[in-house]
Amino acid sequence: MRLDPGPAALAVAVMLLLCAAAAGAGQAEELHYPQGEHRADYDREALLGVQEDVDEYVKLGPEEQQKRLQAIIKKIDSDSDGFLTEGELSQWIQMSFKHYAMQEAKQQFVEYDKNSDGTVTWDEYNIQMYDRVIDFDDNTALDDAEEESFRQDKKRFEKANQDSSPGLSLEEFIAFEHPEEVDYMTEFVIQEALEEHDKNGDGFVSLEEFLGDYRRDPTANEDPEWILVEKDRFVNDYDKDSDGRLDPQELLSWVVPNNQGIAQEEAVHLIGEMDLNGDKKLSAEEVLESQDLFLTSEATDYGRQLHDDYFYHDEL
Repeated sequence: MRLDPGPAALAVAVMLLLCAAAAGAGQAEELHYPQGEHRADYDREALLGVQEDVDEYVKLGPEEQQKRLQAIIKKIDSDSDGFLTEGELSQWIQMSFKHYAMQEAKQQFVEYDKNSDGTVTWDEYNIQMYDRVIDFDDNTALDDAEEESFRQDKKRFEKANQDSSPGLSLEEFIAFEHPEEVDYMTEFVIQEALEEHDKNGDGFVSLEEFLGDYRRDPTANEDPEWILVEKDRFVNDYDKDSDGRLDPQELLSWVVPNNQGIAQEEAVHLIGEMDLNGDKKLSAEEVLESQDLFLTSEATDYGRQLHDDYFYHDEL
């Protein structure tokens, strides 16, 4: 069923990206488009967020609601021509995603910094994650598989720690939690992926290594659907030079969520839902057209942006 266009859709993209970050881009795509069909209530669920966000938005008066929405529209319209294009929406969504990811990391930093000294030590991170400090050396395997994976966390922690002090500053903690957002962590991200997937140690990831432990059932005539999908992704999305393997840069495009691609797809979706005159862009009037309808429907809440002054204040 097609949603009536309305301002609430602008915030959908931000929350969808948060879902993608938490569940993985592939899982988010499956939730949003099961069997290739758009699931409208996924937009609503992603949009509403926690109950506190709903309650706070309801408290805003109609004038304040429209004022904040118009301020957001103005900021999305980066060339000030009065229209929101696919590119402008995509850029805004990417910026929004990064902002919320950084905000989340900052909140985590406070929780992890047990003694409030402005740094997070490895012991504090252990205590936050496991309620105890896990001791191990590089040559000792841990009994618990989840704890064994913790060894990789320590490597990432040490890489993020640029000044070799006992703990991570806020900036270093952000690099630890979101290495894909920090240039000096790129090499670590690639190496981490190679250690996990490059079983023969040749510095590349083959299709077989990409598929992991999958082996076709000898009684089956063909691969299951999910394997066909993964093979298609390997060939058409990641293996850019078509040599049958992923080099380090191609590997990076696989292991790091492509926020740009997700944002562009969502921008196309938003224009498709809200563009009333078919000109492939959105006017402020089109965005505001169905505001009252959305305020009285299932999809009424704007999500975070209308009560996050980072987005509607003049200085962004």
